[in-house]
Amino acid sequence: MKKNLLLVTLVTQGISAQITSYDNSFAFNGKYTIAEASNSYYNNIVQHSDGSLYFTYIKESATTEVVLSRLNANGTVDTSFGFNGEVSIPYISSGYPSTLKKQADGKLVMLGFYEDGTAITRILPNGQIDSSFGTNGTAKIPYIGMSLNVDSFGFHLQNNKIIVYGNAFDSNYHLLDHSLVYRLNENGSIDQTFGNNGSINTKSRFVFVDNQANIVSLISNTINNSPYPYGALEKYDSNGQVLLTFGNNGVAAFSSSPGFINSAIMDSNNYIVCANIDNEIFRITPNGIRDNSFVFNNTTAPFNEGSLSFPVTEKNGSYYISWITGANGDTFLIAKLTSTGSVDPIFNYYSESGTSPSGIGNMIINDGSIFATKEKQIVKFLLNNNATLATADFSKVSSTPISFENPIKQQLIYDTKETVQSIEIYSTNSKLIKTIQNNNSNVSDLPTGVYIVKIRFANGKETTRKLIKN
Repeated sequence: MKKNLLLVTLVTQGISAQITSYDNSFAFNGKYTIAEASNSYYNNIVQHSDGSLYFTYIKESATTEVVLSRLNANGTVDTSFGFNGEVSIPYISSGYPSTLKKQADGKLVMLGFYEDGTAITRILPNGQIDSSFGTNGTAKIPYIGMSLNVDSFGFHLQNNKIIVYGNAFDSNYHLLDHSLVYRLNENGSIDQTFGNNGSINTKSRFVFVDNQANIVSLISNTINNSPYPYGALEKYDSNGQVLLTFGNNGVAAFSSSPGFINSAIMDSNNYIVCANIDNEIFRITPNGIRDNSFVFNNTTAPFNEGSLSFPVTEKNGSYYISWITGANGDTFLIAKLTSTGSVDPIFNYYSESGTSPSGIGNMIINDGSIFATKEKQIVKFLLNNNATLATADFSKVSSTPISFENPIKQQLIYDTKETVQSIEIYSTNSKLIKTIQNNNSNVSDLPTGVYIVKIRFANGKETTRKLIKN
């Protein structure tokens, strides 16, 4: 039987990024501008169940202060929140970053820094400071803060308690070579039953709480005097005691250097997703082993220029990254990675150029939208949840540089004048099934159905096809 080698042409642009536009029903053309915000930014956003947003910013008016405010779902300021829509956070210095989270009961917790250490303030859902927490709403922990790399600090919610960590320093404000982890009771006092008399001493720069409420410390090889030359993963139980069943007496040492880690998150499956100074994004398993099934290629466009502008955001097993690129850093892009680290072939990526350096910060991923901070703005993008590859017209010839035998039978057969670097075969729900390179590769193990095929060429070009397997 003669085989027909057909070129596939998409009759509509179904493979473009799922971000379709700004949401014009939100604020002004999808963008809320924080009028009095400082150029220092340090904005945080969290979302309430009714679609409203809490956000922080550094306010420049008669004095400079850290402010928490709230937007209605349509992007207008909720003037019933706090005092005319905002609340000034006491004790937290405006010259440093801060972190915002929302408890299950709707109360908001904010971490920042004061002159002697770390300050944690709790705010009621109506914008009033919660006076039952700490002293007049703020708990202070002296002599911990952030490192010179503006990291090694943060907090996590552990049921009704708060896990707080920061780089330790002495009474003369000299940074020490370790971090301290504390647990606060619901009233803001230090829980003396946690760790060793209330704290954990660790060489870690990043601390997490996993799904079992265990404390997980990521030790980077950049910490001075670390006993682990390439870094390690430490685990403690929920009360801060070494989890002896993990690794070697609670520690799994890395066998090779992960590079200088800039950022790290723990995803919903207890994997730690890291980005290092070389823009390599990689994943560490809950057992402390580098996950070789996760591969992010930062050597092809558009990721071979620019850098990650904010830590990775996870949603339902996929990862969202924001990149800053362009000749002057004036272009940002948002991309979605699959669970294996490849660029999602349906979402692909969204990019936008401006007139000055610009990057995306915090992102909140919803089913139909993405909220993000961008300089002095909070923006809302719309997602096309029905974005799929369009119906293929097999009778038309495309000018794209590759053609396939379609439907596929036992082998994947293609024709191109370009050198193929790799071909990734995905299911229609974006799961990577198989990666091949050579022509006539055996694909008989693929079940009958429809597949999305992403082709990378040696010259850096990429294209995507929808193929049918008989």
